[in-house]
Amino acid sequence: MKKTRKPGGGRKKLKPEYDAGKNLKEQMESAVALYVSEMSLQAIGDELGINPIKVRKLIITEGVYESEVAEKVQDTFEEYRETQNYKEAILSTAATLELSKAS
Repeated sequence: MKKTRKPGGGRKKLKPEYDAGKNLKEQMESAVALYVSEMSLQAIGDELGINPIKVRKLIITEGVYESEVAEKVQDTFEEYRETQNYKEAILSTAATLELSKAS
């Protein structure tokens, strides 16, 4: 006889209170608040304990950071997003603008 699996089974979470989405949202809010108060990306990174490039990525995602490249990336991504899923749109945007996926 084959045992049936119980729903919700499997490995228990090591950190059940950990919520990546919540942490990301908090990082974004903090980065935006510090950027609006005219801190440099390096200073914000030092304050939050993250890389300045990650800081820039967070504030671009929130639509606060402005540059020609950031606007071009956002516009291109939105165009691809109309016909592609999120991951495909990212890869297509990176390929079209000759940027790395991380950028």
